Amino acid sequence: MSKDLQKFIALEEEKRPGSVIRVKDRIDPNRHETIAYLKHLDLRGVQKMVLFENVLSLNGEPSPFPLFYNPWVTRQFCADSLDMGELKSNMDLSLEVARLELQRGELETVPSSKALCKEVVLKGPKADLRNLPIPMHQKDDVGAYLTMTCIMKSIKGGFYDITFTKNMYYAPQRMSFSAHAHHHLEAMTVEYEKENRRAPVIVVLGHHPAFYLSSCCMTPFGNNDYATASAFLREPLRLTPSETWGEDFLVPADAEVIIEGEVPPHVRESQNPFGEILGYYQLEMKMPVIEVTAITHRKKAIVEDFWPGQMDHWNLGSVPKEGSVYNVIKKNVPGIKAIHLPASGCGRLICYISIKKEFINDPNKAAMQAFVEMPNLKLAVIVDDDVDVFNEREVMWAVSTRTHWDKDLEVIRNVQSFRGWLGDAVAIIDATKPLKGDFPKRNEISQEAMERVSRFFK
Repeated sequence: MSKDLQKFIALEEEKRPGSVIRVKDRIDPNRHETIAYLKHLDLRGVQKMVLFENVLSLNGEPSPFPLFYNPWVTRQFCADSLDMGELKSNMDLSLEVARLELQRGELETVPSSKALCKEVVLKGPKADLRNLPIPMHQKDDVGAYLTMTCIMKSIKGGFYDITFTKNMYYAPQRMSFSAHAHHHLEAMTVEYEKENRRAPVIVVLGHHPAFYLSSCCMTPFGNNDYATASAFLREPLRLTPSETWGEDFLVPADAEVIIEGEVPPHVRESQNPFGEILGYYQLEMKMPVIEVTAITHRKKAIVEDFWPGQMDHWNLGSVPKEGSVYNVIKKNVPGIKAIHLPASGCGRLICYISIKKEFINDPNKAAMQAFVEMPNLKLAVIVDDDVDVFNEREVMWAVSTRTHWDKDLEVIRNVQSFRGWLGDAVAIIDATKPLKGDFPKRNEISQEAMERVSRFFK
């Protein structure tokens, strides 16, 4: 039995009772109500998955598709999707992602008759986006958006790229294609435009959470992301011929809903404002478009969405990047022990790295590798291996007690360029102890005493 979203939800409800909230009352995503519900949970500190079972489609009619949120809202849920069991350390998750990123799983092609995503096939006028729930998210968003992954296939290498990006609804068979300049999708779109060809693309609106986690690794252009997804799933990824292009473009067989479409060359239309991951509205811009050719889905399919710029979104992006950047830094700074992209930096802008320092320049080397790998990163804080990078209080304690501002803070200009309003400069804080000279010993509680009194907390 291949892994899919519905099996994941059922397994979580079995082993973690209460981890999934099933909302049976009518909720209208067209009036921001699904996101408002998630905001209420966030205000109350409730970190659970949510399945809205009674929602309206974009056309205002009762939707046959429930909406699902928050499979990555905690690191434990992320670990569950990777079959890791109970997390003993937050870094265990990052290390497992780092290991899986380097693997290449197997792919299995199955006929349409054995593909869940082909239980229902809609073409022509029946492939109408309005029949899907396409939520309104932030208050001032310009329209309704899908928020899940798009997949393209390269003309030259034949590899598939899976990238999270958004799609704004324009018309029943037309939506935006947010292939930003830093995306592999933009490079692939340009490949097709150079040959004046329409580019095939699919949007996957639901799959096992591990499938999506794999897509956020920092794999290079040319990587076959289907093989990486298979490694994260720990089983062959089942693929099946698409309705529009047949065996020339394979699609994930166990997806919930797949939209197939083509990107016409040299066409750009307006989208945004849209409230994005950093907590601000993305400005209006011109983007390619997708002309829908087919919609396929499993019977009783679930559509997946997320609330941009919140914990579920941040973990989805940051956990795989922790693993990817760990792998890169490890090649140059073998003493790296842990890495964390905290929520305080939206899982993108701030990085905490702990190392066992062997050379005086190890902190700067680790930081510079991180900046190169992550185009949004603004601040890297390097600490010793006795500091827990997942405990922000400990990190700030190290910053306040182990830095000399006249030599341990460095600002480097003209490094980043992706979001101009963020600035191009980056900063490094070296909060590690000096290799030589006297430095006070850190307070420590007797481990024997801790073990003796642990009985009071069982």
